[in-house]
Amino acid sequence: MGRKLINRRASIGLVLALSFGSLVFVAVVAVMLISLYSGLTNTRELLISNSTNQLAAIRQNITGLLDPMENRAADIAKLIYENEIDPEDEDAFVRALKTSLVGANGVAQLGFIYTDYRLIVADHQTTKVTRASIKNDLLSVRELERLKSDKFGSWAPLAYIPDIKTTIMTFRQPVNKNGKFLGIVLITIPTTLVSNAVKSSEMGPDARRFVLYGKDHLLSQEGFQMEATGITIGEVTPKLSEIDDPVLSSIWTAPRTPFRLFKGGEDFDGHFTDVGDQRYQFIYTTLEGYTDLPLIIGYQLPFEDAVKQISRLASAGLTGLMILILSVILAFFIGRKIARPIKSLSRASQQISNLDFQKVGNLPSSRLRELDDAATAYNTMLRGLTWFENYVPKSLVKKLMSSGDAHSETRSVSVMFTDIVNFTPMAENMSSEEVANLLNEHFEILANCIEQEDGTLDKYIGDAVMAFWGAPDYQIDHPLKACRTAICIRTAIRAENQRRVKAGKPPIQMRIGIHTGRLVVGNIGAPGRLNYTVVGDTVNVAQRIEQLGKTLNDDKDEDVLILLSDKIASEVQDQINVEPVGEFNVKGRGTKISIYRLAEQ
Repeated sequence: MGRKLINRRASIGLVLALSFGSLVFVAVVAVMLISLYSGLTNTRELLISNSTNQLAAIRQNITGLLDPMENRAADIAKLIYENEIDPEDEDAFVRALKTSLVGANGVAQLGFIYTDYRLIVADHQTTKVTRASIKNDLLSVRELERLKSDKFGSWAPLAYIPDIKTTIMTFRQPVNKNGKFLGIVLITIPTTLVSNAVKSSEMGPDARRFVLYGKDHLLSQEGFQMEATGITIGEVTPKLSEIDDPVLSSIWTAPRTPFRLFKGGEDFDGHFTDVGDQRYQFIYTTLEGYTDLPLIIGYQLPFEDAVKQISRLASAGLTGLMILILSVILAFFIGRKIARPIKSLSRASQQISNLDFQKVGNLPSSRLRELDDAATAYNTMLRGLTWFENYVPKSLVKKLMSSGDAHSETRSVSVMFTDIVNFTPMAENMSSEEVANLLNEHFEILANCIEQEDGTLDKYIGDAVMAFWGAPDYQIDHPLKACRTAICIRTAIRAENQRRVKAGKPPIQMRIGIHTGRLVVGNIGAPGRLNYTVVGDTVNVAQRIEQLGKTLNDDKDEDVLILLSDKIASEVQDQINVEPVGEFNVKGRGTKISIYRLAEQ
């Protein structure tokens, strides 16, 4: 069964292949999006080009209609300037005007205003000639006086002529000769021709074309013309607010949205307008110089017609985007599936790096062959490290890991030796299991106190313990730490003895010896079996001081006898109570050593 399960486990290579396949799929979708973007760009450029061409065609039709009028007026002025015709010879001048009207398609009237405000006009349609005076028309007189100083012709404001029931555009060409003002050549054209020029464009049938006189007045909308009862200048066209078309009338007042994907350029401008629950698109451009106000020519389209091609591309892009999202979700879940056991391995490895073996659990098996092999190897390693922890002090390993260096060196260190009083006779009356349990409980108490004061538990020697401070971490107050550890041990042993007495067991008595000095510290031993320890006379003296307790313990009821060398006492006597015991010879020393006792605090 286990063999079948292993055979069913998928290879991580296969899963990664599927993941990369998903990424490739996403890449393909990205290419599709790029294609959609290119299509959108091309469509946008096509729409811009179409709008530009349509408005350019309208502009060309209008300028193609009006520019010849300017040229004709300028030609007549030139003939007068060159004495080819004489305005003072009215009969000859009228014949010249009529002749000029022949073939002048679109011209409504051709005339001349004299300096004495006389007006002579030849009508193209009726061939009639009208003579009048504008002396009493203050507006016309004022305009005539203004034009005397102009060197070039200009278009007048729109005017409505009741006789022909037509709104006209008038071009005025001043005639000056040798600094003398001779008069003004007039040429008029009905605005219906401008509307026809707009109609003749090649825009689609749904486009509603318009020409605005300035921003606020309508000149033409699908052939619309305003009727009036007299010649007027100003209100010759209706205001946008007065027309019946709710869409065009709100071109500037309704909420507007600027183009985004499809926006105007140098040749035209436009916007979207919301009218009611419908949206419309306006495309327009400005034509200046043919009236006193700029002409705004353009057209309107329903929003759906304006953006139908972009909408199709947007739908395709939305579909591609949904596929992209699904692909990303798929790749995400596959990645999480693969990453989950790897993350578990990472977390467990982090706990191992912190030496928290008790908090680390076994990794579960995986259906991915390589990850399952890694989990099996990890679990085996964890079991080995758990056993290894029992033989190597965790605190020492952590310190060596943090320092990153364990080379041998001479350093000032404080060394402690402990021993159980009369342990051998005590053990003779106990079973092997009881002896082991006693030592394990005793060493646990000592190890806890040593670790609390950042000490290094070097080794167990029978029922004795050797520990030191000042390595591998540098500790300026290592003598004080060693003494505080001894106090901690004394307190813990007393508490333990109370429990032992209540349980009917004999109390434990201890001896502790502490000394400080310079010695060699580092990795000592053969390759493959090293021990981080301290070597030197300071170690021997510390052990001899502990042994002195056999002869100095005058209080047989004292749980823990703590003896200090004079070096230790001099370092801590300002902070801890110490009592002098006397001077004693110790083995290996030629001189006596002053011994102190760590008194009750």
